[in-house]
Amino acid sequence: MATPYHLEYLGFRCSETTRDYRLLVRNSGGEYREFTLAVEQKAFLSGRVRYQDAAEICFWKLQRALLAFDLAPESGALAARQIVTEADLLEYREAHAAKPRRLAPPPPRPA
Repeated sequence: MATPYHLEYLGFRCSETTRDYRLLVRNSGGEYREFTLAVEQKAFLSGRVRYQDAAEICFWKLQRALLAFDLAPESGALAARQIVTEADLLEYREAHAAKPRRLAPPPPRPA
């Protein structure tokens, strides 16, 4: 299902306790809204998230939040600042876990 939103990565800023990823969302009507998704620094330092995955995790979380809002707009507007939780990290890891390889059968032996 295609999303009616366009997400644009604006960059990140580091603070003492978080790394804040800024994303711009444009809806199909051309309206813009900026969101900041914060990942705790200790999540990086403990190895629970890799620096190279963090922007994708933020995109993933925001896309899911936008879809949930579209399905239930009465739940209220999305917060401009959101925290990437331990549950978000776990869901992302599970969704992106390497699939076990299937071994190809050996080629037939010549007679």
